[in-house]
Amino acid sequence: MKGIWIAFATVIAAGIVVGGTVSYALMTRDEEVKSIRLATTTSTYDSGLLDYILPVFEDEHNCDVDVIAVGSGQAIELGKNGDVDVLLVHSPAAEKDFVATGYGESRTLVMYNNFVIVGPSEDPLVTENAKNASDAFQRIYDNGTVGMAKFVSRADNSGTHSKELTIWSTLGYSKTQVAAFSSSWYIQSGQGMGAVLDMCEELDAYTLSDDATYYQRMDENIIPHLNMTYSGDSALFNQYSVIPVNSTMHKHVNHTLALAFKEWLVSEAGQDLIASYEKYGHQLFFPNATPQTVSVASSVTSEMMEVDRSVTRVSSPRAIFPWMDVLPFHPVR
Repeated sequence: MKGIWIAFATVIAAGIVVGGTVSYALMTRDEEVKSIRLATTTSTYDSGLLDYILPVFEDEHNCDVDVIAVGSGQAIELGKNGDVDVLLVHSPAAEKDFVATGYGESRTLVMYNNFVIVGPSEDPLVTENAKNASDAFQRIYDNGTVGMAKFVSRADNSGTHSKELTIWSTLGYSKTQVAAFSSSWYIQSGQGMGAVLDMCEELDAYTLSDDATYYQRMDENIIPHLNMTYSGDSALFNQYSVIPVNSTMHKHVNHTLALAFKEWLVSEAGQDLIASYEKYGHQLFFPNATPQTVSVASSVTSEMMEVDRSVTRVSSPRAIFPWMDVLPFHPVR
């Protein structure tokens, strides 16, 4: 597969990218058109979806897609700074704000799956019998505070982390209060979804995960002692959207290829390819692109019903990232 790169949050000297800034600015438009930089969630990478679909797009458009897989919050910051050409993320409120504040050109629905609560196979807290996701979290909290359970949080401003905080808020806990939970049971990892599931396997802990990454880990027998202990609450719907970068704000971005990528994702061919991706006997993502603003289904919440369009802004892909630390990008072949 051509040109897939992954960035993970660790420490790097900010000055290491300065030299690249000048060379990037001097690139010709013809050189730029051969690649785009995609900021996306760790779940689309950890689930294996990108390895499955991107080679098709690259072959059809004779280009490379350079992927930075981080939490949705970090991906959106990359967009704001103009460091990428297009986003594929799953944090609806942040995405809408991103577009409303002029960073995004269009926000288009692409696909969805679901968040699930994952925990030890024996499910000692019997979260499977919870009335809803909030009730399951309450059981984890009650048992965690007395030393009977552990919970691993993404704690990385990702879409998954945002969803977790939303569930805690239904129980009366603010983001600040959640961050102050005792580390004896509430582990703030700052890691991607795959790494968090691996930690839960080691610690016999619970977490909130997207189901695609869970199935991928199960398919490869990486987390044999974990089970999906709770699912099915409509509040756990997980929408993914594509947002091309606004080339008016950041003129260096490869707007043409970014738009081509968006259109390909929502095309019949792109949607069919997404639908055909399976792991552990399960379809991992469900395409739901639509060309207009419509309500998709009466059974889903207003957050997942809205189909709108908007775009994002980004600056030089070689710019320094003052808000995050990253390792050099590692190619995945």
